[in-house]
Amino acid sequence: MPTDPLYSYSITLLVILITGGTALLLSRQRIQAYRASRLLTLLLLSVLLQAVLPLVKAPIAQSLMDGLLLAVAPLFLLHLRSLLGDWLSKGRDGYHFTAFAVWSVLSLFPAQLTVIQTSWYALFPELFLLIYLGGSYLYLQSRVESLVQIRSRIPMGKIRWAKISLILLGLFALFSAAADVITIRAVAENDTLFFALAQAMTVLVAIGLAGIGLTLERPVVPVDLQEEAFLQLIADRSDPEPEDIRENATLFKTLDATMQSEKYFFDDDLRLNQLAELMHKPPRAISRAIHHVGGQTFFDYVNGYRALSAQVLIDDPEKQLTLDEVHRASNIESRMVFNTTFKRLTGSAPTAYYKLNNGSKD
Repeated sequence: MPTDPLYSYSITLLVILITGGTALLLSRQRIQAYRASRLLTLLLLSVLLQAVLPLVKAPIAQSLMDGLLLAVAPLFLLHLRSLLGDWLSKGRDGYHFTAFAVWSVLSLFPAQLTVIQTSWYALFPELFLLIYLGGSYLYLQSRVESLVQIRSRIPMGKIRWAKISLILLGLFALFSAAADVITIRAVAENDTLFFALAQAMTVLVAIGLAGIGLTLERPVVPVDLQEEAFLQLIADRSDPEPEDIRENATLFKTLDATMQSEKYFFDDDLRLNQLAELMHKPPRAISRAIHHVGGQTFFDYVNGYRALSAQVLIDDPEKQLTLDEVHRASNIESRMVFNTTFKRLTGSAPTAYYKLNNGSKD
């Protein structure tokens, strides 16, 4: 069982290298431009402290570790909200850290620390984190489902890493809770298996958060009040009335022809309200036509045209572009979305299609 000091030092060093390196990169490149990156940097530094504190043999260190869990939970949710274009309010955001503030005050009393760490109150930080992570996951799912109705660019790569990090943080909380239960019940005083697993989990959490930071996709531009109103209007996905079917089909046919001729999809952040204005139609009408006739979301519809434009670039013998250049020219920011959309429309993955048609260029 890996419980010796060398194991702890190795875990700590790995976490410091991963989180510290990623935080340094973000601080040099992105934190000035994006609030999501600033929040992610704080998350990385919190995980770094979480890994360092077990090496400090003092009661206050354990309390600080628990307090960090109470800070990491709301930090993760606020990061997701900022990443997905949700408006954040400094006044309201402070409420998310109430539990952290209360725990910090309790930590000032040494006698209170002993009571907390030897009672079931010790499980509160882990349970708090698990509840927050569950809420964060539900928020992530619902927000993405809404955004694909009005935005053509969403950082899907970062979102995938965010989901991985949520799962890993949840496992970390479970292992930490198991270690606390063993300590409280004094089942096995020297059994540090769960503590060792929690330490190892910290490395994986650090990797997950680093994945978010290192994925080169921009956070969503804040969704304005008008767009939030659109989300409420287009939330109804019920089948159209018979008299609306022909109108939707006509509008979709016109929209298709206009997209092909005007190539609006080359706008790298095309939004539903912008397209509606260009078509001189209400946003809900455009959304319903795309959904009911095209059978797609706005996100998939626009990126479908972008993927087809990439196919044209690959087929053009005069362009002599590499596949990475084709991807960038398509205006599909996420490589994952580019690959899946291209394969859905052409029946072949971009790499295979590229090699088949222009293998000598790469």
